[in-house]
Amino acid sequence: MTYEAFKKQLYHSLLELDTAEKIEIGILEKGIEYQEDAAKRVIRAVNLSDHGKEEGRLRADLLYAIWEKGGYDCMLYWPVRQYFERYKAEGWQGVLPELAAAVTCERREKDALPAPGNTYAQNRANLILRPFSAERFRAESCDGVYWKMGDIVLALYLLVYEDYENYITMKLERGITGNWGKRDDVLLTGALLNCFSRMPPRLYPAQNELIYYDEKGGVFMPGEEGIPAVIDLRDPLQGILGYRLTTTRRLNGAIAIFYPGVRERLAQLLKDDFYVIFSCVNEVLIFPVRRKHLSELREEVLHRVALLEAKARLSEKIYRYVQVRGELMEV
Repeated sequence: MTYEAFKKQLYHSLLELDTAEKIEIGILEKGIEYQEDAAKRVIRAVNLSDHGKEEGRLRADLLYAIWEKGGYDCMLYWPVRQYFERYKAEGWQGVLPELAAAVTCERREKDALPAPGNTYAQNRANLILRPFSAERFRAESCDGVYWKMGDIVLALYLLVYEDYENYITMKLERGITGNWGKRDDVLLTGALLNCFSRMPPRLYPAQNELIYYDEKGGVFMPGEEGIPAVIDLRDPLQGILGYRLTTTRRLNGAIAIFYPGVRERLAQLLKDDFYVIFSCVNEVLIFPVRRKHLSELREEVLHRVALLEAKARLSEKIYRYVQVRGELMEV
C-alpha cells in the first residue's frame, strides 16, 4: 500500500470504528494553509508545542482528534508518516488498536449478552479475538476473519455467553460479517478493544505459581486499581525465570500482548527490550533481554510446547520487542 492510500484508509477506518461521541477526527497535510477553524486550532497548537511557534502550516502530515470539554479544546494528534512505517512492519494490527483506544470513550457492561439480530450494531459490543496457531486455524476455518503475525492468528469471534464459570464463543466467518458493511480491520480493532475492556492484562512472576492465582494482583497498566505486579529489577532470578502475561480471565490470555500500550508499558517497567514466548494460548512468557540467552529460550520453548495439548499450543518461535523501533520482531 502506498503512503497516500494508507493515509486515506487510516482516516476512514477511525471514522468507521465509531469509538467516541462528539469527537472530530481528521487528517491535515503538510504545507497547506487551512481555512477551517478546527484545522487552524490544531495547527497552531501542534506547531507551538513541537516547534515553539504558532505557524500556519504543518511540517508533516498529521492525524488528529479534537473535542470540547468544559469549554476548552481537548486534542490528540499523531504523525501519519510514523504510523505508516509501523504499518509496513506490523500491518493494521500495529496501528489501528492504539489510535482507536486513545479516542475511545465508551464503557461496555462486562457481562452484557449480545442483542438478538444479525447487524453490526447489535453485535459490536460482543466481538472478541481469540489467538490460534496459524496451522490450527487453517485446519478449522476456511473463511474466517483474522489478523496474522508470523505463525500466530488473532481470529474474530462473537461472545455468546459469559459468567464466572462459562465463556462461550462462536466463530464469525465472512458469510456473517460480509453483510455488516465494515472492513476486516475495523471489526478486528473493535474486537481487540472489547477484549481489553472485558479482560484487562495481568502480569505475574513466573517463579511463584501462587501469585499467578491472586485474583486482585498483577496490575501494571496506568489507571487501573488493584495490587500492583511484583517486579524487582534487582532480583536476577525473577528476570531469569521470567513473567507470565495473561488477562484477568486467564483464558486466551496470550491476546494481552497485543493490547494497545502493553508492550510499551512492559519495556518501561523492565527498563529493557524483552523476549516473548507464545507457547500457550492462555499466556505468554516475558524475559528481559539482559537476563536470558536465546539458546536457553529455545530449549525452554521446546520443553513447554511438548507438555501442552495440541489445541493449547500457539507458537514455537521467539520474538523480541525492540523499544527503539516499537516493534515485536521474530528472532
